[in-house]
Amino acid sequence: MEIKRYLLSFFLIFLFCVQGYSQPKFPRVSPGAKVSQVIGITEVSVDYHRPGVKGRLIWDGLVPLGEIWRAGANEATTISFSDPVTIEGANIPAGKYSLFILPEKNTNSAVMVLNKNVELWGTYGYKEEDDVLRVRVKPKYIEHQEWLIYTFEDLQKNSAVLQMHWEDFAAELLITVDTDKLVLESAKDTKGWKDLYQVANYCYENKVNPETGKDWLKRSLKEEKNYWNLSLQALYHAEDGQLDGARAVMEEAIKLGKELENKPRNLEDMEKQLAEWKTK
Repeated sequence: MEIKRYLLSFFLIFLFCVQGYSQPKFPRVSPGAKVSQVIGITEVSVDYHRPGVKGRLIWDGLVPLGEIWRAGANEATTISFSDPVTIEGANIPAGKYSLFILPEKNTNSAVMVLNKNVELWGTYGYKEEDDVLRVRVKPKYIEHQEWLIYTFEDLQKNSAVLQMHWEDFAAELLITVDTDKLVLESAKDTKGWKDLYQVANYCYENKVNPETGKDWLKRSLKEEKNYWNLSLQALYHAEDGQLDGARAVMEEAIKLGKELENKPRNLEDMEKQLAEWKTK
């Protein structure tokens, strides 16, 4: 009995000691990296590892031409989209995908591949039937880049170019989104005068769905009339050629704006706008 108690105590002490020590950590030869970019309201993220050139022959050497490549090192590179996107004209649903590159022989082209299997080590287990996108691109040959890197270039409201650059080779993908559509979809359950006003103002400033913008503005005004939504209503009236209505509503808005303790930053601009309308 005493022996059993002794062994049990020894086992518990041993277990405690083992759990009390953390596993050692070591740097990876190709360190991990992540780059994210918001395009409009859509977040695009790339998780990858960064191999170095280290004096080696990369293209048609470490990376054979005509073979699928992990587009990085270690685990397969992955790319995720918070919303549906279009890549080089192909519609891609929101989600996470593995990213591969196939540098072609004798064509000076590369095939960029998105695959639905994201649990791969490099290309091991890769199956072409799991591809969701294959698009041929013309690589650029630019300045030397020692460590592989992904960047987002030429950022616009509705697009950005994802670039993979290693050694003197750069391959790019054009990613586009329908930001206006996504904004309006996100606002379908909007409540409260301020949020309703912001959606209506977005429509006005971006010349998107003016009738929908007016509907949101009406709902905002129903919640509360104030300087912000009244001045926007005046601008909508002017846009529709209704200058009498625009002048009357803007005068009401400016009156409310002047009564505020913290004067609106654009109050002077609205006064100038009203003065201009009065000359017509």
